[in-house]
Amino acid sequence: MDWVTALSSIFALVGAAMLVAAGRRFTRRRAFVRRSALASGTVVALTENRESDEVSYFPRVTFRTAAGREVTFESEMGSRANAGRIGESVAVRYRPDQPHVAEIDGLMPLWGPTLLFGALGVVFLCVGLGILAGLLPV
Repeated sequence: MDWVTALSSIFALVGAAMLVAAGRRFTRRRAFVRRSALASGTVVALTENRESDEVSYFPRVTFRTAAGREVTFESEMGSRANAGRIGESVAVRYRPDQPHVAEIDGLMPLWGPTLLFGALGVVFLCVGLGILAGLLPV
């Protein structure tokens, strides 16, 4: 086996694994959305995360459940911009039986990681299989 075949096989396997991960995450997230309750929340802080030269800000949100319990959580989805977010009103989805399991109700906070894994999985799988099948030049 030459290095091109080995590398393209690895690309295909990584792509397939990413698609499986995206599928599992999609299934879990869809179940969360179906079982979740909606509430109105407020961004109370931004948690700064520094990785190498990049800084990301993750919103910390407080909301009140239907039972009247106040809950604070940090969103899984951050962004590079932090302007004007503190005090912002946001819709929140949460599990009524476990209110600390919550997320901002929006496309990217709910589905962003799933879309990213799926898109990267398709690219890796197509490149790996394309090279193996001789459809892409090396």
